[in-house]
Amino acid sequence: MKTAALVNYTVRDVLEYRGNPRLSYTVSDSSTVEEALELMDIHDIVSLPVFSRSKENAAMESFVDIVSVYDLRDYIIQSK
Repeated sequence: MKTAALVNYTVRDVLEYRGNPRLSYTVSDSSTVEEALELMDIHDIVSLPVFSRSKENAAMESFVDIVSVYDLRDYIIQSK
């Protein structure tokens, strides 16, 4: 059974309620693992959107994916 909140509210509603409806913190696909982890630690967040800069136009960025602290942890463990 769906509750009214699940059917009627949007993710945007949640972001606005939380008080941060924009992407304040992001990383590029060329950022280091250390840079991503530091940003997550400083801002007490567990994931970051990843963007890639266009080679033709440095001002253009395109969304790549979302990386989480768990993704980074798993990569570090598997890389040993």
